Amino acid sequence: MLRLIIADAELELIPKKMLHDPSIRKIASKNHKNADEMLLDSNYMHSSIDKYFPGKSNRFGRPDIIYIFLEMAMESILNKNKLLDVYIHTKNNFIININPEVNVPKSYNRFTGLIEDLFRKKIIENNGKTLLSLHDGELLPFLEKLDGKTIVLSPGGNKSKISEIINADTINVVIGGFSEGDFITNLYEKYNAYSIFNKELTIWSAGMEVIAEYERFKLIVD
Repeated sequence: MLRLIIADAELELIPKKMLHDPSIRKIASKNHKNADEMLLDSNYMHSSIDKYFPGKSNRFGRPDIIYIFLEMAMESILNKNKLLDVYIHTKNNFIININPEVNVPKSYNRFTGLIEDLFRKKIIENNGKTLLSLHDGELLPFLEKLDGKTIVLSPGGNKSKISEIINADTINVVIGGFSEGDFITNLYEKYNAYSIFNKELTIWSAGMEVIAEYERFKLIVD
């Protein structure tokens, strides 16, 4: 089993200090939503984010990168063969469990609506089956409960061939859920960090490489 854990993801509802911002209220009104139930999204809210979090706007409101990653991971051969588990840990210490059978909406707007429902309801079900669930949880205690080998992918990690690190039958790979910078959670004291390329990769590119390598590994082992 391969587990991909997206860590410190920039996935959150609009922070309280931004709720009464005129631009935010305008977006909420246009979409017929309550501002406090909307996802923070820098694609539409960059100027407002920059106003309330000056100099930090590039690390806020990136549901789009989670969307692209999930589209890739859920459609992989590995997932269709029930050999992939995916978890999303947010920077505000929520953990999202994702049923391997979930169909990620093809529309980005429908995806954000789904995640907004998840934050509100804590669970998304269909025909009695739990597709998504959200609960409070810090990353390190969550990782400690997992069996198997755990590694971290980071541009600052030890330069390694991916075949040298994806080499266990049960492996947990942590990838950052943000577009730039480093993990908020202090992972490096406990887990080995590796870099699989000489340039920084997007989370979906890193995830794709890990999935493909694990497929090759299982093919050889099995």
